[in-house]
Amino acid sequence: MRKNIKNITAITFAAVMMVISSQHVLAQSSIPLTVGPARQQLTINPGETANFAIKYYNQSEIPLSGAVNVADFVVDSSDGSPRIIDNIDQANPKFTASKWVTLSMEQITIAPNDRVIVTGSLSVPKDARPGGRYVSVYFEPSVGTPSTVGTDNGATGVSPRIASLLYIRVNGPITENAFISNMFAKSFYEYGPIEVTAHITNSGDYHVRPRGVFTLTNPLGGVVEQSSLKEANIFPDALRIFTASVGEKWMMGQYKITLNALYGEKAQVMERSVYVWVFPWRVALVVLLTLIILGIIAKAVYKNIIVKEASLEEELSEERKEIEKLKKQLGKRE
Repeated sequence: MRKNIKNITAITFAAVMMVISSQHVLAQSSIPLTVGPARQQLTINPGETANFAIKYYNQSEIPLSGAVNVADFVVDSSDGSPRIIDNIDQANPKFTASKWVTLSMEQITIAPNDRVIVTGSLSVPKDARPGGRYVSVYFEPSVGTPSTVGTDNGATGVSPRIASLLYIRVNGPITENAFISNMFAKSFYEYGPIEVTAHITNSGDYHVRPRGVFTLTNPLGGVVEQSSLKEANIFPDALRIFTASVGEKWMMGQYKITLNALYGEKAQVMERSVYVWVFPWRVALVVLLTLIILGIIAKAVYKNIIVKEASLEEELSEERKEIEKLKKQLGKRE
């Protein structure tokens, strides 16, 4: 059966711990446990079976007991955090596969500083729809164990979960459709750099991981700067937010920011642009006022000089007239 599996890629993160609650990923946990691999990608044909293994490491000095469960998960938050679906009736059957998974153990006890390997099999129905399915295999400690998250009053009653995620791709024709559903930035900036935000939505059958760049061009069309799009998975029926900061502090005019990205097996293209005005108006106002003041001063100085010159010219003219008059008077006497 193994030869029918095209790829079973384990992305192993040593000492990576994913703590998932029934609603959201918990920020912290007191569980001294790690799981590996944190994620596995399984590619399989309809009607076939694939095997996988998950290792749970107890890093504490006491034994840990609990249940190993299977549940579907979704990534419907804009930051890419997974959310376990406890009630399968609330999940979209298009992307569920927890019913296809059988585990070798459902209750385990892990000795101090030891590990337990839980194996599982994934049996895909012959009529399974091609596309992505997303399943989590998680360890949930028994109530009352030291691994339960506590408060000042004792245990909260909500056990943290340490999960390994299975990304399952059922072979066959699938639809890949991702697009930039929104892209925006403030319409006006006094100074750069410019903060731009893009929303990318995946309405296809399988998760995608776009690659692209934000490009900033000046009013003349020249490229000012490019910033790479952060690579991240976007799951089906989900939206993910990407941000970038482009440009320098001193800019002036209308700038264009364009996001160009490729996604999927066929390297499909998505593109969207937004325009932003940048103008350091306060600096410009100070410069303008300075020029006005200098102009007024220059005009006053100019007028003062012209007036003085005109006055001197008038005095000289009067003196010349007096001299000429005196000359005439002296001429008559002679």
